[in-house]
Amino acid sequence: MAKSNLTAKRLPLTADKKGVALVLTFIFMTSLIVVVGAYLFMVSYDTRHAATQGNNVKALYLAESAVNHAVYYLTNTAPDSSTDGSWRTTAYPAAAGSNPTDPQQRSLGDGTYTMWVETSGSDVLVTGRGTVAGINRTIQETITIASGDIEAFDYAQYSGDDIEFNGASGTVTGNIAAVGTVDNEGGMTITGSITESSGVIAPAVDTSEYQAIATTTVSGNYTFSAGTYSGIYYIDGRATINDNVTVNGTIVATDNIVLTNTDNFRANPTGDYPALVSDATITGNRMGTAIINGLVFAAASISLPRGTNNTVNGSLISAGDIDLNSGTGWAITYDADLASDPPPYFSAGTGGTTGDGWVEL
Repeated sequence: MAKSNLTAKRLPLTADKKGVALVLTFIFMTSLIVVVGAYLFMVSYDTRHAATQGNNVKALYLAESAVNHAVYYLTNTAPDSSTDGSWRTTAYPAAAGSNPTDPQQRSLGDGTYTMWVETSGSDVLVTGRGTVAGINRTIQETITIASGDIEAFDYAQYSGDDIEFNGASGTVTGNIAAVGTVDNEGGMTITGSITESSGVIAPAVDTSEYQAIATTTVSGNYTFSAGTYSGIYYIDGRATINDNVTVNGTIVATDNIVLTNTDNFRANPTGDYPALVSDATITGNRMGTAIINGLVFAAASISLPRGTNNTVNGSLISAGDIDLNSGTGWAITYDADLASDPPPYFSAGTGGTTGDGWVEL
């Protein structure tokens, strides 16, 4: 039987078929462009929306920073150099300026904040506005100013928690107060009164103000080796103090100040400045023969156990515990200048109190 030899042949496209293919290709490409364009628009919109929302939140935080900064001025040293809470600016919404009584504007992060301070009856009306990338948020708070006196500075030792003397010996010349208890003080000679369950509020300190006036600023941890140092040292980290260190000035640390096994440390601050200030703890296990003239302040706690023959001419003040366990030869003598001429940039801890909270304008 003869085999059939069939061969498929590709027929050339006619002009009509070519036209249809071109139209279909055009429709497909157009659809693809529309889909991609819509997707890119949505991504761009979401990005812009997220950025706007983020800037909106940042502006609110800056407005709150403005109010907080104004409260700090009212309870410390204001732009007009007053320290009694009398500082006022021209009324909201007057423009910010460089004069002490003008509304004050500061830069922070991605934006700025502006503060207005006005009298409101017996209280103070504070307005804060935050601005980021053209977005403004404005809030107001009514502030009741507490007493400007820092009562904790009336004591040779003040603790926002407990004071522990277990096994310690020595002398405290001055009064002692603790929000909690004063324990095992029997081995100490205390010439003043002892107050437990004290209603005195722990003071607070704005360490950033010390950074602004520091003679030496260190970013990160720093060790004071044997030698003499002068001026205000601002350590943005932990400060470690070795043997035979003399500081004719002030040490301010945002982290712990460590004097563990340190011998022969001397601190001689100038004027009314403090000796040691920590935004965390001051620790000094087995510290010996230290002589510290001035305020020793820790925002968290002071722990100086098993010390030998240490002298403080000023005050030990902590928002938390003070631990002097098993120390011998303590000589802590209160300096009344702390109350009459207190160190700068400290506040009574209650700064100001709001009335009915803040409202947004």
